[in-house]
Amino acid sequence: MRTSPIALALALALAAAPGGAGAWVVVRAPVYVAPRPVVVAPVYVAPAPVYVAPAPVYVAPAPPPQPPPSAKLPIDTTMWTLPAGCLQVSVGGQTYFQCGPNWMKQYQSDRGTYYGVVAPPK
Repeated sequence: MRTSPIALALALALAAAPGGAGAWVVVRAPVYVAPRPVVVAPVYVAPAPVYVAPAPVYVAPAPPPQPPPSAKLPIDTTMWTLPAGCLQVSVGGQTYFQCGPNWMKQYQSDRGTYYGVVAPPK
């Protein structure tokens, strides 16, 4: 076994030191220490929450109601819908609709409800 001169000098110096307890180390061959395996784990970083305000909903304003017709319509004129602003009036157990100067009565046909201009009730 070969020992290097430096290792031998160090060993003699430790043994000769007064009151010192020395330790003998003998290295016979180079020692290989394998590195520890490195474990890489995937890391997920969640993005910060983002608030997105909903888009405003536009609702068009309702058109203003039209005034009842101010012109007197001929009797027996018919229409499918009442003009805006008509008032429902009950006279003698009959239901009429007063639309300005016109009086209308509701009728039923095979195509649906319609309204006809009648003489003012008495």
